[in-house]
Amino acid sequence: MALDVLILAAFHPELAPLEATLGDAMSGRIGGLVVTARAVGIGLSTAAVGAATHLAEMRPRAVVLVGTCGAYAGSRLGIGDVVAPRRVRLVDASVAAGTSQFPDPMSVVADAHPGMAEGLEAAGARLADVATTLAITTDDAVAARIARASGASAEHLEAHGVATACAARGVAFAAALGVANLVGARARDEWRVHHRSSAQAAANTVLRWLLAFAAA
Repeated sequence: MALDVLILAAFHPELAPLEATLGDAMSGRIGGLVVTARAVGIGLSTAAVGAATHLAEMRPRAVVLVGTCGAYAGSRLGIGDVVAPRRVRLVDASVAAGTSQFPDPMSVVADAHPGMAEGLEAAGARLADVATTLAITTDDAVAARIARASGASAEHLEAHGVATACAARGVAFAAALGVANLVGARARDEWRVHHRSSAQAAANTVLRWLLAFAAA
């Protein structure tokens, strides 16, 4: 049976809100679409390898990344909002500070599938650019510098890795990420309080999108 949509997340707690719909096997039909959900691992490199492995094994028609993210101050995003990336940018604090640079041939931007991103927007998400960093940004000044340099509104550790794996195999990519914290010094404390409800918000957005897409 062909897999229509593969839902990916960094780790299982971000997929847990889908269990009521997909069951313990995390696989089933949603509005007639065959859907499976899997974790890829935490962090840029692990997520890229995990996503590539699942793509090779399952050969889905499309991928949606779910999970939680941090919003940069001034982005007009708040805790509980859901972000659908228009594009994902690979970002490094030292590059933003001008003390290092990415090699010119290196791919640092990955675009989401426009139709999928717009469908997620119609389901309640807000379109924005998302930055992927190697580690969580825990300094307010550094967070502000990254936001200015990248033009991104939110930060997520795995998005670029998953998007790049999808691009390499020609699989349509999109994401729905619930804002669980503001990026900076208080990020970890805020994330611990809000990550479950924000993951639920992201999952709900994807479920609404899948039902609308199947009905179209």
